[in-house]
Order: sequence, then structure tokens, then C-alpha cells
Amino acid sequence: MASELTIYTIYKTQNEDKYFLLRTERPSFSNAYQTQEDMAYKIEQQKRSYMLAQLGTNFERIGEHQDYPIGEVLYLDNGNLELDVYYMETKSGWPWVILGTANSESEFLTQLNDDDDLLRLDPIGEPKHIKATFVIENDFDFSEIENGNIKDLRPE
Repeated sequence: MASELTIYTIYKTQNEDKYFLLRTERPSFSNAYQTQEDMAYKIEQQKRSYMLAQLGTNFERIGEHQDYPIGEVLYLDNGNLELDVYYMETKSGWPWVILGTANSESEFLTQLNDDDDLLRLDPIGEPKHIKATFVIENDFDFSEIENGNIKDLRPE
């Protein structure tokens, strides 16, 4: 079984220096069914596309982080917040990044160095700092998206 997966994606508008950090969920699915896995990824991509369409047009994807980033605010039930976000590239290459919120670069690096799971992602280079609008699924109505509110695709 593949459990529900939280995905954080940084986007930048192409015409201005405005950033968005989106948090989406990929539904859980049974590993025994390729069709469930395909559907889970499709649902997450549809939700992300819908969110971006509501925010504007012409976005460039900067990077993506799956699972647990740095910063308690990234786990809140609602978004629409302006945040100081730090991110670093990883040895895995684009689009994979490590990201989080912190009051300073040194605080971000301290928290990163204290997290063995994040260090295993092999961060490279210097941290980049952006101001981003943090938006999550709970900030949107997905009733227009087929299966948009499904969290688990496994048969009961």
C-alpha cells in the first residue's frame, strides 16, 4: 500500500517576482493496482493545476519537496499566508528541493542539519530565500474536479 503523500511545490510567476508554495495531497492507493497509482497521481496533478489556475497564469515550477519540510507553519490546516521560505537543490537534480520556513538562513541550516531524513536527500549549494504565498488544498473547493476530494483509492 502506498500511503497518502504530501507534496510541496514552489512556483514563480513568469512576469514578476511573485512566488507561491502549494501543498497538495496524493491519495493513498494499493500497490497491487497500477490503475490506482495512475489515478492517484492524476488526482494530485488535477488539484495542483486547478489551484494554479485560480492564482493566475504563466507559472514556472521552481522545485518540489515530498513529505516533511522544515517549519511548523507548513502543517497548518489553512494557508493563504505570506512566508519566508528557504530552499536548497539536491543531488537528485531538478525538480527536487529541500524547503522550509525559518526566521533566518542560519536557523534554516541548523534545522536542516538536525534532521537526518532531510540530510539524506543530499542538499547542494547555498540556500535560496524567497517570500511566498503559501496555499493548501483546504483553501480551495475541488467539487468541480472528478474525485478531487478522495483521500484513499484502496477498495474497502
